[in-house]
Amino acid sequence: MLKIEGATLENFKDIPSPCRYCLYWQTKGEYSQEMLKSEREKEKREWFKKVTSTSGPCIKTAYLNGKPIGFMQYAPAKFFPQVKEYTSEQPSTEAVFIACLFIIDKDDRGKGFGRAMLKGLLDDLKQRGFKVVETYARRSSAENPSGPLKLYLKHDFRARNEENDFPLVHLELR
Repeated sequence: MLKIEGATLENFKDIPSPCRYCLYWQTKGEYSQEMLKSEREKEKREWFKKVTSTSGPCIKTAYLNGKPIGFMQYAPAKFFPQVKEYTSEQPSTEAVFIACLFIIDKDDRGKGFGRAMLKGLLDDLKQRGFKVVETYARRSSAENPSGPLKLYLKHDFRARNEENDFPLVHLELR
């Protein structure tokens, strides 16, 4: 059975690898993984505390039969400096940006877990009063941390640039 829980400092350790150590969206310019995992995890915890205290929940972990299998990271785009590096359209200042919606094990993909995660996230954001959700999703490959473009299109997101391989996709919550 799939269970999705918001991250807390107590269950932060459940965030699956490599997501617990990834700081890609929290950095500017070229991303380097040269820091020790423990240092990256500490920095991610600090980011998590800052965002949670100013904007509310921003990380969820999906569990299947008690085992962490998926990860979601989201917040207003201002908390993700890496978005400025993208040549596609920039996220709206009013939008919640989904930086990551990722099923870790390829064998768990294509089974509806990502769909359930996205639906739960959208319901939560709507209840919290957010009006717009955006992310970047690749057309040419489902292999990217934000999830496959077709997942977002099935949930009524619209690509903002039809020619771009990695367009910003946009959804107005109603």
